[in-house]
Amino acid sequence: MRLLLDTHVILWMIADDSRLPANGRQKILTADDLAWSTASLWEIGIKLSLNRPDFRLGAGWERSIPEEMTRNGIHRLDLQPAHCAAVSKLPWHHRDPFDRLLAAQALCEKRKMLGHDPAFDAYGVDRVW
Repeated sequence: MRLLLDTHVILWMIADDSRLPANGRQKILTADDLAWSTASLWEIGIKLSLNRPDFRLGAGWERSIPEEMTRNGIHRLDLQPAHCAAVSKLPWHHRDPFDRLLAAQALCEKRKMLGHDPAFDAYGVDRVW
């Protein structure tokens, strides 16, 4: 199974947070191909600047997150022009720009989304949890 990790899954996985349920952890362990998006770093940066309480990270997070993903064999999915074009064609089911970009990436790359956010469902993204 080819999975794209939603931003909260990345954070919860790294922190060994109990909000990542056992079936989510199992999907991470058994996936054939795991990816995380650079768009998640953008989302984290924006939400840190807004002082969101659910986005509290220490100094160097922009280095430690990619390092941790690499250490866990999860490859980085960089933003591509095709992903941007796909965003422009998505209906406005959801206004969160981060989720829209992740949905476009999942669709373009034929990946399932690992996460609990039902916003992806409206775009036809196959979401697993």
